[in-house]
Amino acid sequence: MDDDLRLTVGQLLEVPRFQLRLVAGAAGLGLPVRWAHSTELLDPGPYLRGNEVVLTVGAALSDAERCDEFARSVHASRASAIGYGIGDVLPESPQALRAVCEELGLPLLEVPPEVPFLSFTEWFADQMATSRTERHGREETGRLFQMVANGLASPEALRGRVDEAGLSDESLVVLAVPVADLPERVDTSRGAVLGVDDGIALLVVNSEEHATELARSWGGVGGIATPGPLEQIPQALAEAISALETAGRGGTIVHAADLATFEGLLSRLERHQIAPFVEQIARPLTDHDAVHGTKLAETLRAFLRTGGAVGPAARELYLHPNTLRHRLSRIKTLTGRDPLDFADRVALAIAMWAVRGDR
Repeated sequence: MDDDLRLTVGQLLEVPRFQLRLVAGAAGLGLPVRWAHSTELLDPGPYLRGNEVVLTVGAALSDAERCDEFARSVHASRASAIGYGIGDVLPESPQALRAVCEELGLPLLEVPPEVPFLSFTEWFADQMATSRTERHGREETGRLFQMVANGLASPEALRGRVDEAGLSDESLVVLAVPVADLPERVDTSRGAVLGVDDGIALLVVNSEEHATELARSWGGVGGIATPGPLEQIPQALAEAISALETAGRGGTIVHAADLATFEGLLSRLERHQIAPFVEQIARPLTDHDAVHGTKLAETLRAFLRTGGAVGPAARELYLHPNTLRHRLSRIKTLTGRDPLDFADRVALAIAMWAVRGDR
């Protein structure tokens, strides 16, 4: 499919000017469409490139055998739908054609008599031209975003785009999402500046709620920066991209505030960076528990949850404080890290985080 235009058969059905009616092959509504081709040949395959709507008035479809031959030729050529123009030959599409299209999962669309086939190719040409213009604009804005983020251009370079979008420059929010999740048409009626660069789509809007709503509706993965004025946009762009990197690992939406947390920091580490904590700290504990039936890992987690306080941890575990201290001493012996020492307790906390079920 042409990268300039992302459209499905289902979306084509929603174009008001064509007044199309689906009569068979609903299973193929998600197929991509890039162009329209009109023909009255029984075997149009040699003239198709794939992903077309094949338009016909059915002049050659005089019986069931011919309907079957035509539909199978269209399907084998990877075309996405048949548009049957009613009124010239028959008042409705042939039943035999409907049957084979339903079997193949090939959408069969009835085209009203007042809609000329030429209007399809004109519309596709207009859409592709508009798409190319929009794509160029997004890429230009994306390059400008990167220049601002890298200190190669002043935030003032974005003021014109911010004003044109009707945004207040007092509180701007940057949303970063994967380009693959971006819809063909982005609704900017509530105000948005959109740029695309290096596989990332960056949007500037006026509220975190709007940014979150967009990310949820597009794919559920996104990074959202801290709101701030135009002069803070370089930091916001960096925050949004960093948040997106974290969001991509978990398939979620991450806000900048989530990055300044213990778990936010750890979630940005690669698996090989976490591995030493697992092998040197967590595994000796879990292996010891498995062999001896002890509960050292459980004890450590409770101790960490209570902020390294012996009394509260002992009460949570229903242990005498001396019993807890004995277990903590055993943990120190096995791991080489003292749970009562702050720096060592951080290393122990990382190890326990790394072996959680959701890691």
